[in-house]
Amino acid sequence: MFKHFRRGGGRLSLPIDEPALAPPSRKQKKRFRNVKRLSVLVVAVTIMATGFMATRNSSFAGALRHSSWDASVTHAQLQNLSLPQESRNAGGTRRFRVFMPADSPHLSLCKSVMSSVALGYPLPILLNWKGEFNRPGWHLAGSHIAKLESLHAAIEALLADPNDIAHDDDLAVLVDSYDIWFQLPPSVLIRRYHQINKEADRRIRKQWQDTWGDHDNFPIPPPKQNILVTSAKDCHPGPQSGSDPHYDHWPQSPMPEFMYGPGTDKVSGPLFDSARKYRKVRPRCVNSGMIMGTMGALRAALARSKEKIAEAERTGRQLWSDQALLGEVMGDQELWREWVRHLGSTWDGAVADGRPSSLHRDVVPIARAALREGRGFEFGIGLDYGFSTIPPTCSAEEDGYFVRLNDHEQVEAESERAGVVDGVRVRGVPPELVPSATFSPNSAAARDAAKYRDPLRDIAWGDVPLYTDFFFGTTPVGIHHNAYVDNLKAWRVEHWWERMWFYPQLRRLVSSHLILPQSGSGVRPIVRIDGVAADGKEVIYMPPASESHEKVVTVFEPARDDREALFPPISWDGICQKGKKPWFEELFGDKIGPLAL
Repeated sequence: MFKHFRRGGGRLSLPIDEPALAPPSRKQKKRFRNVKRLSVLVVAVTIMATGFMATRNSSFAGALRHSSWDASVTHAQLQNLSLPQESRNAGGTRRFRVFMPADSPHLSLCKSVMSSVALGYPLPILLNWKGEFNRPGWHLAGSHIAKLESLHAAIEALLADPNDIAHDDDLAVLVDSYDIWFQLPPSVLIRRYHQINKEADRRIRKQWQDTWGDHDNFPIPPPKQNILVTSAKDCHPGPQSGSDPHYDHWPQSPMPEFMYGPGTDKVSGPLFDSARKYRKVRPRCVNSGMIMGTMGALRAALARSKEKIAEAERTGRQLWSDQALLGEVMGDQELWREWVRHLGSTWDGAVADGRPSSLHRDVVPIARAALREGRGFEFGIGLDYGFSTIPPTCSAEEDGYFVRLNDHEQVEAESERAGVVDGVRVRGVPPELVPSATFSPNSAAARDAAKYRDPLRDIAWGDVPLYTDFFFGTTPVGIHHNAYVDNLKAWRVEHWWERMWFYPQLRRLVSSHLILPQSGSGVRPIVRIDGVAADGKEVIYMPPASESHEKVVTVFEPARDDREALFPPISWDGICQKGKKPWFEELFGDKIGPLAL
């Protein structure tokens, strides 16, 4: 009946058998007149409403002009602003925990968990297990919002434990549990977390000092980064979803401006191929596949997320996802930073220019809430711009592949295939994997290597296939399978498992890491790091203390009126088995049978 749409001309063909239109009847003419009158009425009401809103906005602006902070912001007002509580940041032992939101068993969940176990990560804590996500106030968000609420509750429970099992400076990472695979050890993730934060602190400090000029006695210092979130090329969701992260106020990417060649940062590609539109855009927006930070900083940021959830439920506003929610929290933070930089640039030693007319309209509500209500918007959240942790693969589907980093010809060929414009950017094995680059022969780390059994000790990292992004020149810690070009996600989750470097020895690695330490030997430290503690002392990251006597995946059960929060263990069958085929046959592929220690 219908001819095909013509792609080239941009015009649509009409149905070939569309009948000719008959002259309108008297009844139809009357209906047309009524519609016309209604249209005029709608236009009139719209004009009146616009005038009302303009008057209201004018009144609002007038109120701001006559408010207590319209002319200046004093030193006393600045001191009363809500700022992040400074942590001890002292050297010594800190714990590292892994959280995964998961509501039911699945082979995909099993792969995510087993990839972490094979590499020596602490056994994960599952959030929202068998959860119910149909609360009306959450609209489309469902399990996404529960993911952040549950993490907040788990952190609160751990920090409140009377046995002192957790501290504010402990490190936690939340990762999506059905489409993320780890490929590098936890020591690399922790080192990169600290390095990225250091670089961000330098960048922010320079930006603020450049804005302040000679006003170096401004009482609010540049913020420090404590929470790291993976970044995305496409800024999703946008304001049309009901959530507005105010991405136009976010920093530009610090990556090279010519990263993808002449078309860098241009949204391109054919209209019918939306998945490739953002391929050449440097990432600068949020992707919530990984959230990592200190327990204290995460608790504060997640508390703000809970406030936003409550606000949305009261107003009936749409909640799109945890990514949108986190984006809003970060967006408020960027607006707050913009306001404070403005105050610092006008600081004369006693007061700063606080006129709303000098601020962007998006900044005014944040400034008002900070001054009048004492609300805090700074949480130390930043992005992994360099795709070095667990970056998404959406809009980067063709940018990376598995290579042996010591095979220079393979790296060069794959870089060319990906379309890298200026030759090979990959620089061999990451330094975090080279022992001589991370510790000296007589250091405590060297003594750890001699004392403790490490199943990864003999891995020749340059000779095993590692997924590498050729544009960033980076071998990330993990792979986030959210590629949607040609429905690649489902295909890769099924077929790429056998390409992971650990697959041929997966059973041995998992079994080795699940063996409890010998009596009296203690638990092997995950990593020792210098130069991150405020007191200059070494920081030693350890798994949770419970792993000295039990290595099991646990499920977080929130506190109820009749009991405290619980962390009961769950079996491998409980995590992995779905369907008739035994999970261990699909996971290991070695025909040996169930996992046995």
